[in-house]
Amino acid sequence: MPTLLAGVGLVSVSVVVSACSADVQTVHTSKKSPTGGTDGDDAEGDGSGTGTGTSGKPAPAPTTTTPTPAPTSTGTTPASTGTKGTGGPTGRNTLKSTGGLSYMIDVPAAAPTKPRGLLVLLHGSTASNYTAFLDMMSAVASKYDLIRVSVLAPNGQGWNEGGNAAEVQAADLLHRLVQEDLFKKYDVETTRVFFSGQSSGGGFLSTHFLPLHAKDYHGGAFLQCGAAPPAVTFTPDAATKAAMKLHFEITTGDTIWPTSFKQAVTAYSGAGMTLTKDDTKPGGHCAFDQQAVIQAHIDTMLK
Repeated sequence: MPTLLAGVGLVSVSVVVSACSADVQTVHTSKKSPTGGTDGDDAEGDGSGTGTGTSGKPAPAPTTTTPTPAPTSTGTTPASTGTKGTGGPTGRNTLKSTGGLSYMIDVPAAAPTKPRGLLVLLHGSTASNYTAFLDMMSAVASKYDLIRVSVLAPNGQGWNEGGNAAEVQAADLLHRLVQEDLFKKYDVETTRVFFSGQSSGGGFLSTHFLPLHAKDYHGGAFLQCGAAPPAVTFTPDAATKAAMKLHFEITTGDTIWPTSFKQAVTAYSGAGMTLTKDDTKPGGHCAFDQQAVIQAHIDTMLK
C-alpha cells in the first residue's frame, strides 16, 4: 500500500525519464532505465497477456489508497455531460490532429443513443503497440461503449523522450487533440474519459500529462508498466482529486521502472490523489494483459 505523505500540498520533482524497452517484436539487448542507466535483456511485452514470465495463478488483490477528499463547493459529483460534437468519421481511421499528432481511432458505426466514453492509449518506446492497441482493447470498449484512440508520440517513437520542454509540449498537444478534435467531432461523455499509457506512455502520463492536465478531465488513468513522479509542479485541487482516479500496474520482474514506480505512487498518494496499485504479478516488463487491468479497475473509477 502506498505511503501517505502527511501535509504534502505540493509535489515538484525534477525527474527526467528516458525511453523504456522495445516491444515484444523489437528486442534490444541494452535499454535505458528511467534514471539513465541500462538494463539487461527485458523485452517489453505486448500487453495482451502473452508475454514471457506470466503465470496462470491469480494475483493477489491490489492495494488501495483512498484519501478523504476535501469538500467541494457543491458537495456533489459533476453531472454526466456530452460534448455534442458536430460529427466525425466512424469505423477505423488514421487521422491527424489540429496540433499535428497522428492517431488511430475506432468509432462504432451505429448512431449513439447517448454520449460515448473515451479511451486514449499511449504506446511504449519504438511506438510499441501503437497499431495494435485498437484491437487489444476491443472487449472493454464494447462493454463500456468507449471510443478507442491510439496516439503516436510527436517524435514517432516514445512519449517520455526529448527532455522536459519537449514533454510539456507533448502534453499540450495531447490535450489539444482531445479537446479540439475528439470533443468537437464526437459526442463524448465528459465524466468517462480514460487514459492508458504503456511503459514510455505511462511514464509520460505520470511525469507530465497528469500534473499539467488532470484538472481538465473526469475519469481515470492507467499507468501500465511505466510510471515516475511528476516532473512539473503538481498541486491538485479538491475537484481534481475527486474527478480523476489512478491505477498503477507493474510486474515483480520489471527491471526498468520499479524504483520510479514506487516514487510515483508515493508522490501521487502524497498529493492526495485516489489511486490503486498492483505490483504483485510475476513476469518481465509489460508481461501482462493491459485490457484486463482496465477491465478490473474501470468500474471503481466510474463510481
